[in-house]
Amino acid sequence: MKLSCEVFVNDVLPAVRAILAKDLVEEHGLTQREAARRLDMTQPAVSQYKNKLRGRRVKKIESSERVSSKIEVLVEDVAKQRIDMEEYDERFCEICEAARMDSILESRFSCDVNQ
Repeated sequence: MKLSCEVFVNDVLPAVRAILAKDLVEEHGLTQREAARRLDMTQPAVSQYKNKLRGRRVKKIESSERVSSKIEVLVEDVAKQRIDMEEYDERFCEICEAARMDSILESRFSCDVNQ
């Protein structure tokens, strides 16, 4: 059995990164290089996310209003540089929790990090 964090990293995280990269470049006018710097990834990774070569489960993620709203807030905070890397990490845990609550992650997985 896989841990929920493994499922998140394999299934959800790439889609979230794809949404972040696309929105930062297309909606906030950042260059791919600047988006990469703010997301702590390479410019080629941003290009691949933006061009849908990575993060293929975007539609599944966007189907959850709870998850989408958390991602929208994260995009705004990254775009306006109102977030540090520690809080950035915490936001992904919140997105994971929202994904679990909306059954984007299978219910048989559990996360005891906050317990």
